[in-house]
Amino acid sequence: MSDGIGDGPVLPATRNPSECVGFPQTRFWWKRAERLAGLEPKCGRGWHSLRRKFASDLMDLPLKVLCDLGGWKAAKTVLRCYQQPDEAQLKQAIRSRRRPRG
Repeated sequence: MSDGIGDGPVLPATRNPSECVGFPQTRFWWKRAERLAGLEPKCGRGWHSLRRKFASDLMDLPLKVLCDLGGWKAAKTVLRCYQQPDEAQLKQAIRSRRRPRG
């Protein structure tokens, strides 16, 4: 019995749901979403930036769980390209470090 997770693409194509929707359609959706949200088009904002935000916001999850949720096949891709600590996380890491005795 299937739980529905991992059974097909996250954004299935209309004509063939076993395939991913094509780039032109996703670009159309993105531009429409920007327009509806009242956002000015901005270079670098797109699906990739959403995935980066998703990975960074969920840094506290086990890496395997994050990879499964985000559809990444390799954890090194998440670590190399997607997870980006913010300033607050970096400051917290410095504050919580062990102080040497002496």
